[in-house]
Amino acid sequence: MLVGRNAVQTLGAMLESTARWFPNKPLIIFQGKAITYDDFNKSAARLAGVLSGLGVGPGVPVGIYLRSRPELAVAYHACQKIGAIAVPISASYKPNELEGLGRRTGMPALVCSSDSVPSVDAVRGELPKLKHVLVHGGSGPSWTISLDRELANCADHFEPVAVDAEAVAATFFTSGTTGSPKGAMQTHRSIYHALRDMHAHQKMRWNQERFMCALPLFNNFGATGMLNGSIYAAGTLILIERWDTQAILNLMAEHRATFFAGTPTMFTYLLRGYDPTKHDLASLRTCMAGGAPFPPDIMERFEKTFGVQLLNSYGATEVCGSCAFESPSGLRRRGSVGAAIGSASIDIQDDEGNSLPPGSRGEIVVSGDTVGAGYRQERDATAAAFTARGWRSGDLGELDENGLLYVLDRKKDLIITGGSNIFPSEVEAVLASHPAVKLAAVVGVPDALKGELAIGCVVPNDGATPSEEALLAYCKDRLAVFKIPRRIEFLQSVPLGPTGKILKRVLRDQIGEDAAD
Repeated sequence: MLVGRNAVQTLGAMLESTARWFPNKPLIIFQGKAITYDDFNKSAARLAGVLSGLGVGPGVPVGIYLRSRPELAVAYHACQKIGAIAVPISASYKPNELEGLGRRTGMPALVCSSDSVPSVDAVRGELPKLKHVLVHGGSGPSWTISLDRELANCADHFEPVAVDAEAVAATFFTSGTTGSPKGAMQTHRSIYHALRDMHAHQKMRWNQERFMCALPLFNNFGATGMLNGSIYAAGTLILIERWDTQAILNLMAEHRATFFAGTPTMFTYLLRGYDPTKHDLASLRTCMAGGAPFPPDIMERFEKTFGVQLLNSYGATEVCGSCAFESPSGLRRRGSVGAAIGSASIDIQDDEGNSLPPGSRGEIVVSGDTVGAGYRQERDATAAAFTARGWRSGDLGELDENGLLYVLDRKKDLIITGGSNIFPSEVEAVLASHPAVKLAAVVGVPDALKGELAIGCVVPNDGATPSEEALLAYCKDRLAVFKIPRRIEFLQSVPLGPTGKILKRVLRDQIGEDAAD
């Protein structure tokens, strides 16, 4: 039993108790098949038995190099049963990326699919601590362990190991939009409180919600927010492995989804693919957006088209999810991501750590129960970001007189041209509101005279052929002169991270290379 504000249920205990209450209820619906809470719990128990038999226990990192399928979710929760640290890794990672994560975590065990074995083989000689490679869905070379064979010999019950609430439950390597990925460590305490705060704020209903999950389970948004969020609410997760607009709309209609969360890019795609004559989404109660600044025009179009609230939010892997949220029933302001929720406190600080008054622009600093334990094996980065006054996000924002937060941009994405500050998200919102534009991003490139120049990168709508002159004129009517992009680059696509975030660092390098050519 949990009593009081600071009571914490570990993830292993959370799954165990929910499976005991609702054994026959579907936890995951995937490719037309339902996996009940009981079946899922037994699968996690069997894998926990395999890992425990190999000597993997509390505090030991376990790599999970799988696609966004139920097997990944099982591996994550098998780690929770034995007190190990789940380290989900994108299945799209190349051998050199896998090697980097393997070195930085020191993982002795890795769960992967049979088609990922060549990537593991390419780097295992560089990872002396990696002793056990467990292969799911087929056999592998002699140096691997066949999970199909081992699981058949394991008991389907594993009593969760008692772990401290401050123990690290999972490490997610941030997407690296502005630099190399860092392993953000989430504790049982921080995850539990993040789920508590988000569900209370969104008025989630116990044993009633159906979560449509198009987010990858190998990152925080998918694993912590959607998978663990489903278990916390005794809900059902409707899972799809990769983005497919029509398939997602069909699944939401077929399985009567009540909740959808995604990045702004995902909502743009849903707007384009939605057909009210084909997709009955009357069951949908709430949508939430996060992961990147959201152009207000697109938010408003989505709410009008779908007839459902789309609540903007702000959060990060380092704080286990959203720490600021628009109110479902209170004050909302255009362009705001809402106010701090639950235990979270948000402060705007200058570079010296001094708090700034409402209306001032500075760095967003978050404190509260949901802040994680720092970056794995990154002492300097942890000391710089996780301070006594909260987690320094690296994002620029401001609070208004009502405590509503406005996220302006990443500090590293800020463009300074001739001494004037340009917030890319502001310019992107203008470009994205043009009817001929599907996606827009603005990056800064070096300039000998001005320091930096703002370059607009645009993916046109299908069949549209906007001219550079037309888009620049559109900006001129809506932006101060110094904010207008120096030029417009037309692209077929923009580089996206696994959750749909535009990878500004990659795009900046790409634009620079094109300019050099």
